[in-house]
Amino acid sequence: MTAEIVPGLRALGMNEYAASVYSTLVGLQKATARDIHEVSGVPRGRIYEILNDLTRRGFIAVEEGSPTSYYVLDIDVVFDRLKEDYIRTLDETRETLKSLSVKPRLPPDSFFILRSGWAIENHISSLFRRVKKSMVILCYDPGFLRKHYAAIKPLERKIDLYVVVRTKEDYADIRLPIYEARGTVLDLLESSPMNESVIGLRKDECTILVDGRDFLVIAAAGSGRHAVIGSDMPIIGYLQKTIVERLTRS
Repeated sequence: MTAEIVPGLRALGMNEYAASVYSTLVGLQKATARDIHEVSGVPRGRIYEILNDLTRRGFIAVEEGSPTSYYVLDIDVVFDRLKEDYIRTLDETRETLKSLSVKPRLPPDSFFILRSGWAIENHISSLFRRVKKSMVILCYDPGFLRKHYAAIKPLERKIDLYVVVRTKEDYADIRLPIYEARGTVLDLLESSPMNESVIGLRKDECTILVDGRDFLVIAAAGSGRHAVIGSDMPIIGYLQKTIVERLTRS
């Protein structure tokens, strides 16, 4: 048995002895318990227990005789069945969890802070997936649009999309509905989206307003990258509507 196979077999619920017995039998194809013990080095007292368990789980089969022999079942068939069982279990567990889940409602004017890169990217993807009608992106950094361009571009055909920037020239290579901020919208872009003294934000990346109810603000905080998120806040609907009116009026 090679050491490389152990983690994979352990992921299937085998301990080291079971992994050793199974991989040994795969090599031998057919063998008695004594043969497997001698080749694998697994203690004789554990061999039958492990062989019975592998048989019960459908990895191997038994040929009755004197002595009894064990042989490996078709690996492709076994692992296709395991994959189907695993996917079915995942789907059933997901649906069960969804039936238990109750969407939390944030109290007015509340927000959460995300502090990990994975959490931030996951929330961005979630916003892009669930937007229904409109999205406003106040963009302070062209790099954000370039990074997420493949996810944002398809939204242009499905929703009212507004990308608001300080200077359009900085975004000339980005094929999105980009609006240059003017008047009160420019004032909004040039002001910090959140109170720096409260959460220590320093460099803004973007602010996203979705369907008049969700918002996401991404900014640098020291050497890290933080996001502030909120939902079901009346001010978001008013702010998004006002921005769109100012943009389309000009």
